[in-house]
Amino acid sequence: MKKLKSFLSLILLGAFGLSACQDDDHELGAMLSPSDVSIKVVQDLSLDPGGNTVILINETPETISMWDYQTGRSTRTIDTVRYAFAGDYTIKFSAVTGGGIVELPAKTIKVTQNNLNYVNDPLWTALSGGPGNEKTWILDIDAHHFDGPMYFYGTDTGWEGVCTKAGGDCWNWNPDYKGNSWLMPYGDYGTMTFSLKGGATVTANHTMIPGKGTETGTYFLDAAKKTLTLTGASILHDAGRDACVADWGNIRLLTLTENSMQLAVLRKGSCEGPALLVYNFVPKP
Repeated sequence: MKKLKSFLSLILLGAFGLSACQDDDHELGAMLSPSDVSIKVVQDLSLDPGGNTVILINETPETISMWDYQTGRSTRTIDTVRYAFAGDYTIKFSAVTGGGIVELPAKTIKVTQNNLNYVNDPLWTALSGGPGNEKTWILDIDAHHFDGPMYFYGTDTGWEGVCTKAGGDCWNWNPDYKGNSWLMPYGDYGTMTFSLKGGATVTANHTMIPGKGTETGTYFLDAAKKTLTLTGASILHDAGRDACVADWGNIRLLTLTENSMQLAVLRKGSCEGPALLVYNFVPKP
């Protein structure tokens, strides 16, 4: 039997916002076939007549859940997802077992009505302008609000710089770009637009990374956990660190106001050791 902690370190590299959703002492069973894995995807019509509230249930013991519900991801055995906008959503599930990962066929659900209460939050408004609007952000390369476009923090740093664990990896280095321009080349890093016009969509135009070009995807902001998940897109960043982050869409919010935003991603251990790379953004003028 393999303990969850050691196994997750291999299969969920970079998913620092998700590993806390499971207990560290769970044990994994043997390799299963897809027919041995049982899950339920239930739309709770008593809460939302349009089917906006969806309950994800993994009924298979001795497995770790890996849910991808299009607007975000989860490793919970039982989780509740709330879709704000009508549409068809694809839910994918994989079970992590002692013998490997078992992937099930995707399920598609239909949400028939909007429920904008699920995006009616000050953080959603600060990020996107609120329902029916969109907001465009740029890296603060010219130090309009921050001292520069990029800071570095310890891996246990959370919202507003608070250390999330007693004695944890909590430190920070906030270099001024003027005196540390070697950190990343000066230039136009493009734009990143978060929209709530008919759906939660994000468009990132990576002008400094031609290989990425323009990415269009979806996003989900968890206001309670202070996390942001991008699917099909990545936040604006420098090309030199592109390979140093396993998942550019798995983001921890450090700060978010109407006029500024700090998004943290986990740097790989192979790139000078694990750390939070914090990219600083301001609204496009």
